[in-house]
Amino acid sequence: MAKTALAYAKKASYIGKKVVIAVKAAGSDPNSNRALASVLREANALDVPKDVVERNIKKALDPVTADYKELTYEAYGKGGVGLIINVLSDNNNRATADVNMIVKKSGCSIASTGSVAFNFQRKGRIALKKAISEDALIDVAIEAGCEGDITLEEPDQDNRNDNDDVVCVVLTDATELGAMQVALQAAGYECSGVLVHIPLSAVECGEEDAAANYDAIDRLEELDDVTSVEHNMA
Repeated sequence: MAKTALAYAKKASYIGKKVVIAVKAAGSDPNSNRALASVLREANALDVPKDVVERNIKKALDPVTADYKELTYEAYGKGGVGLIINVLSDNNNRATADVNMIVKKSGCSIASTGSVAFNFQRKGRIALKKAISEDALIDVAIEAGCEGDITLEEPDQDNRNDNDDVVCVVLTDATELGAMQVALQAAGYECSGVLVHIPLSAVECGEEDAAANYDAIDRLEELDDVTSVEHNMA
C-alpha cells in the first residue's frame, strides 16, 4: 500500500474508532455529546467522508460492538533508538500478539513500561488548516484558560503524516489539548488534535540501522490496531 494511501486509511480508521468510543460513552447526538461533536469537527478537518462517520455511529449503537481501548507499547529499535507504539484496539490480546510479532521479526525488542517513554515528553499536537499568528494564538489560549507552554511549528509530513493542507502545528501541554482544540475550532480554525510523544533528545544511528528502524515502523503502522509509531531518531 502506498504511504499516502496508508496514512489516509489510518486517519479514517482512527476517526471511526473515536466515533465508537464517543457514542458508547454518551450517545449518538452531538448536541448533547460534546466528545462526539469534537470528533465530528476533527473528521471534517481531516476530510474523512461522512459515510465513515455515519457507519461507525451505527456500529457503536450495536450492543455487540466492543469498545476500543488505548494501549501503548515501548520498544528498542536498532542503534538504541526508542519506539513508542500507539494502539487503539477492541481486542487487547490480538493487538499485543501482532505488535510483538512485528517487533521480533524486525530485529527490535519490546521494552518494559517506562524504559523508553522517559526519553519523551507528552504533549498535545494540533494541526491547523489556516495560518495563525503567535499573538492570535496567545489570545485563543487565554480565552480557553490555558496556562501551559504553547508553541507554533511547521507541519511534518514525513514523521507525523500531516496532510498537504496543514499550514501550521500548535504544541500544547498534554492536559490542555482538548480545551485548546475546542477554542481554536470556535475561533474559526479547522484543526485536528492528538496526544503525542516529543523526544527530549535525538539518537544518532547509522544508515543501515535507520533503514531497519523505518522498515519496522512501516510494518507496525500497517497493522489496523496501530494508530502511530513515534521515535527519537535524529
